[in-house]
Formats: sequence, C-alpha cells, structure tokens
Amino acid sequence: MSGQRKALIIANDEYEQEALRNLLAPGADAEALGRVLGDPHIGDFAVQVVRNEPSHVIQGQIEDLFSESRPDDVLLLHFSGHGLKSESGELFFAASNTRPNRLGSTAVAADFVQRCMRDARSRSIVLLLDCCYGGAFPQGATVRVAGDVHVLDSFPQGRSGGRGRAVITASNAMEYAFEGDRLADDQHQRPSVFTSALVEGLATGDADRDEDGLVSLNELYDYVFDKVREQNPHQTPSRQVELEGELYLARSRRRRIRPAPIPPDLQAAITDQNMYARRGAVHELQSRLGSEDLPVAAGAYEALAGLARTDIRFVADPAAAALGQAAVRPEETELHFGAQRQGSDPPHRTVRLLGPPIARACAPRVSDEWIRVNETTEGFDISVDTTGTGTLRGSVDLKGPTGEAVIAVDVELLDQAEQGSQDAGEATVAAPPILELSSSALDFGSIRAGSRPKPGRVKMRNLGGGDLHARIASAPAWIEAQLTGETLILKAEPKAPGSLLGDVVIDSDGGSAAIRITANHVADQAQPRARAFSVLRSKGTYSPIYRPAARVRRAAAVIVAILGRWLRRPRAQYYGLLCLIGLAIGIGFTNEAMIYQREFYHSSAEEVVLISIAVFGYVVALIMLIRFGLARRARRRNSPP
Repeated sequence: MSGQRKALIIANDEYEQEALRNLLAPGADAEALGRVLGDPHIGDFAVQVVRNEPSHVIQGQIEDLFSESRPDDVLLLHFSGHGLKSESGELFFAASNTRPNRLGSTAVAADFVQRCMRDARSRSIVLLLDCCYGGAFPQGATVRVAGDVHVLDSFPQGRSGGRGRAVITASNAMEYAFEGDRLADDQHQRPSVFTSALVEGLATGDADRDEDGLVSLNELYDYVFDKVREQNPHQTPSRQVELEGELYLARSRRRRIRPAPIPPDLQAAITDQNMYARRGAVHELQSRLGSEDLPVAAGAYEALAGLARTDIRFVADPAAAALGQAAVRPEETELHFGAQRQGSDPPHRTVRLLGPPIARACAPRVSDEWIRVNETTEGFDISVDTTGTGTLRGSVDLKGPTGEAVIAVDVELLDQAEQGSQDAGEATVAAPPILELSSSALDFGSIRAGSRPKPGRVKMRNLGGGDLHARIASAPAWIEAQLTGETLILKAEPKAPGSLLGDVVIDSDGGSAAIRITANHVADQAQPRARAFSVLRSKGTYSPIYRPAARVRRAAAVIVAILGRWLRRPRAQYYGLLCLIGLAIGIGFTNEAMIYQREFYHSSAEEVVLISIAVFGYVVALIMLIRFGLARRARRRNSPP
C-alpha cells in the first residue's frame, strides 16, 4: 500500500511583541507554496497551513504530523518567519506570542522539531526553513555568543534513527543584529527570495533539470540555489541530506520526448542522391509525424527539420510545410473575460490545441499568478482569480517539442457597488454585451444549377458581459440562415441564374452586424465542356490522379471530331482507332503511376487507382486489336477475287 503525502506549512508574519517586526512575505509564501504543493498535477500533497498561531498550537501541529506518520509516508514541513537565537546559542522559531526574553516557553525550539523528526516512522522527511532573521535579544541584553547561527548545526546528521530526511535552509548562516529593542535587518519588507524560488521551480517545472517529468529533491535544491544566488549573492542556501535514493517532490510538465530512431530504409531514402527519393521520404516522415507514439513523431520532426534546413527547395518546401502542420496551434490566441465582479466565481474558458499529438504535447506557463491553468483531455482550462481589482493583462505561454505559442489573457475586475449593497445584498456588476462576427463577408463562388454548395459558417463572439440573445433580423430570399448556438449557418439556394448579392443582418443585445453574401449562379447549358475542364484542373491541384484524366478529357473533343469521319469507314479501322486510344490511356496512366511512386516513396490508394486505369486501357487495346484482326479477316473473305 503506497503512503500518503502530507505537507505542513507554518507561516508567521504578525507578532504581539514590538521587538519582532511584522513581515510581509510569510503570508504570501504560505498561500503560494500551499497552492503548488496541493495541486494534484504538481505536488499532490495533503496541505495544511498554520498561520500566525501561538507556539503551543504550532508545536501540536508539528507533533501530529510526525507522530501519526507511516513508513511509506512523505512528510514535508516548511517554516517561514523569524528565526531567533537564545543566549546559550539555541535556535528557536518565533510564533505570534513569542517573547524574545522567554524563548523557551513562547517559541518553538529547533530541538523539539528535531526530536519529532527522529521519532517519526516515516522514512522520507523534508524540512524547509525560510528564516528571515537569525537572532533576537531582549532590550539591553549583551551578545554572549559571537558569530553566526548555523542552522544545520541545530539538525545534525547521524541522529535520524535510520530514517531518511533532508533539511534545506534559505541561507548557510543566519546572521543576527540588534539595535535597541528591534531587530536591525533591513530585508524584512522584501518578498522571500527562497520560497519564491521554491514556488517558481515547482509551478513552472523549471526545477526538472533532466526533464524526466519529475522534480527530485536534489534538482529542486540546485534550482533554488541558482535562483537565490542570482538575486542575492550574499545569501547561500544550504542542505543536509540523509536519504537513500532519489526523493521526488513533484511532477513536471516539462517531460522531454526523446526522438525514436528513423528506420534504416527510410534513413537511406533521406540521404539518397535522387531528389525524388528524398521527396518521397518527406511524405513518409509526414505520416510518422502524426503518430500517437510521441517519440516516433519527435524523430520524424527532427528529420523533417534537417531536410527543410539543408536540402534543395524541391525537397525543403514540402518538408517545411509538414513542419508547419505540427506547430503549436491553440484554437484561440486571445481570451477576453470581459468585466467580472470582484470576488465572483472564477470564469473558465477551454482552449483546444490543434494539430497532431506531437503538437498538443506542450506545457503551459502563466505570466502572472492571477491566471490559473489546468490540463484537460481537450486542451487547457484557463481561469482567472477574481480577488483583485482593475484591468489585468497577462499571457499563457505554451512550449512544446515543435515550437511555442502565446495566448493573451485580459479581464476587468470591478468593485462592488457601495450604495445599496446592504439593502439589496451583493450586487452583480455586468458589462453590456458586445457582438463580434468571425467574418463580415462570405462568397459561395460559382454555383451550378441543381447542385448543393457547402454551407457557410460564421461564428459569433461576445466581447462584453451578459448574454447576446442574437437573432436573425433579415436575409435574402436565396439564403437559408440558421442560428445554432454561437454559429450562424448559411445555405445558398439560388433560383435564377446570374450574379447574386445580399446581406444577412444579425441583431443582438450587443448591437447589430451584417454579413455580405455573394454568389454566381450558372445554368446547366452554359459551356458545359469548359466547366468540366475547369473542375478537372482545380481538382488536379489537390491529387495527382486528376492530372492524366484532365489531359484525356481535353483530348476527347479532338477524338470525337475524328471519330465522326472514321465511323463511316469500315469497321476494322474503327477497332484499330479504339485500340490506339486504349493503348494511349494505358501508357499515359502507367507513366503517371511511375512518377507518383518516385515522388511519394511508397504505394497508396491513389497509385492503385492509376495502375487500375492503365490496366483497363491495355485490356481495351488488346480487345480492340483482336476485333481489328477479325474484322480485317472477314473483309478479306468477303471481298471478290
């Protein structure tokens, strides 16, 4: 049975004694660290926060944490506040009721914490100490012990009773100073660099140095050490570790996807001197890029990046196009939450990620703490903290193995109305709705009589608050308009030929908007052969199978004219002409199939169709050849001597 993960966060920033200055950082530290450790996607700890409590309450919570533990439990104790030194050199942690001249009875002794850790059954214990001050003395007291207070000396090694533990402190030595009845440290109003580095390393996943998806204790210490030294060169975090193996404190979204090797035959095609072979390899790599197996997709991405960077344009252009399809693409790049009432329930928006699985394997990073991101099966659920006020702007950065993307986030948090709040209760402040359409024009192109063109879709969005209550005000007679949720579906059903123009008007509580609709209705009798050639040419840009078909179709007009003359000739010549036509079809489609094989490296359904048409042409040619021979033979028998 796996053990539990428990975290106790003790923060003290308000003190009864004036000798202990109030701090600004511990309260924010406790909230931020508790949120990260309690996140099921990161720390997954059962977190308990004890803030500004007297010493006996803190001692009881510490003793409960350790005495009720089991061998497989992971215990974490974090202390943020004043660290005090007695006249005999003992270390104490200040509580809200701590008196500097009565540390033994009003503060939490480091020796007490040491005994609780030693008696605990848990084999995995982590102690994090973020003490802003090293010593405090009663007014007029003389410093009897010179030098610094070394925190780790209060938690010596070799006394853990065989149980693994680790102690990480904000600094190597806790300096102390005394001026009259106050502590003389000028750093008390600055945010805690140590705890901020802890929270940042766990929340962003940057502490996961090897990118294996897990943050170990050693990785976290290395990250915090570098961050603290970067911001304050005079502060040196220290550690004391007695753990067997690695202790993992959190999960990370920075899991590295290690590319799988390319198969030997595909690798040979990538390095082949024949450019057609390399271009065919691009098509195969593109199919591997869409694989559900992320290492396989990552290997294909690396190979395509190399071809796009170093090969000729004939090969590099399709490789670059394949890479573009695997870029990180959120469905929305801007999230406007509009006006929200302060303290209201946080609004949520779900942003889907587009593209193959490798493109969706990205990790989010928020620019500000008021932006909250949770991973879902569809993408990311993004919400905002409504406790603040004013207009807030930030972003969510998405970083994955195939690139990066940014989602801009903004919200306006409004204060509650002061007048009438007592009588009417909590007033709801809502901004007026604002209607916005994804497109203001829609062109159906040429519509053949009797055909059913693909419906057009226009999305509506509310940039303000409240509900839009959108409705269709007017539409042309040849347009069928229908509202489905936030999508407007438009179907063109023209009756008479000619150019068509009209406006679809949408009314809503957030204003009105119009969509200009254009189309060209073509009758069946208008140049049917030219339309057929146009369709074939347009289709030929999408699939190689239509290129030879278009050529044959364009030659059909010439053949029909020739047949007009040959149909009056003897039957043998008619069969001979059809034999030549079948032979031409077979040779033409065979050539197209060979080109397709060279370009795309492997067989496909389209190539099978090409070969089938070629075989059909050869069969027709063979049958007509036999009929031609029989007709010639009959003609000779029937001719007079």
